[in-house]
Amino acid sequence: MLNKKNNMYKIAVIDKEKAIYSILDEQKEFFINYTWFHFKSIKKFTEIKNKETFRIYLIDETVITQDTFNSYILKHFKELVPCLFILSPNNRFKDRLLKNLFMPNILIKPFKFNYLIKMVNQILISQDKKNFKNINLGNYVLNISEQTLVSKTYKKISLTDIEFKIFVKLAQHNNEYVKKDEVLTKVWGIQNSYKTHTLETHIYRLRKKIANEFGKDLTIVNKIGNYALKYN
Repeated sequence: MLNKKNNMYKIAVIDKEKAIYSILDEQKEFFINYTWFHFKSIKKFTEIKNKETFRIYLIDETVITQDTFNSYILKHFKELVPCLFILSPNNRFKDRLLKNLFMPNILIKPFKFNYLIKMVNQILISQDKKNFKNINLGNYVLNISEQTLVSKTYKKISLTDIEFKIFVKLAQHNNEYVKKDEVLTKVWGIQNSYKTHTLETHIYRLRKKIANEFGKDLTIVNKIGNYALKYN
């Protein structure tokens, strides 16, 4: 099993009816950053949770019952950090989850698959920020906690989640070129790059944002499907 450094995220899916897990498993060939592990109950999960380490826990409402809220199970919920609860709009336990857990992430059904992945990415980015230091890029600094790019003259631009992940990937390679497939895999977990122009679109917008604030001292260059940061 690949670890975090090899771009593989282990995700626990606790889902009695296996509906959420089935949706994720159907898309696994495209989202190769993630590997999903299914558990049909909190009890089944707690039997192995001390033996496995997961980056995020997806908890479907099918495993949330009246018995879930006894002190023993609530204790386990509090240990599952970070987690994402997947609930129906009128789920009767939502308020109790909000009351008993510290800022739980909640996704309301129905939802589009891409929105679920977006939330998972946002949670992972938030967790990764705690482990990274700011990155120096010549006369610029990529501020990890603020998700901003700052010049030594204190000019600043804010980056979206996707822009931030692109920048981190390129910054880790300094001025060296990175293959398009590598960036797609890191940012979206997507392979088969010939099917998408997603990266080109985001880099085009990112270049304009950088140029408007910093001029040409810092830019993203490309060469036959490879990308690199160039800076003074």
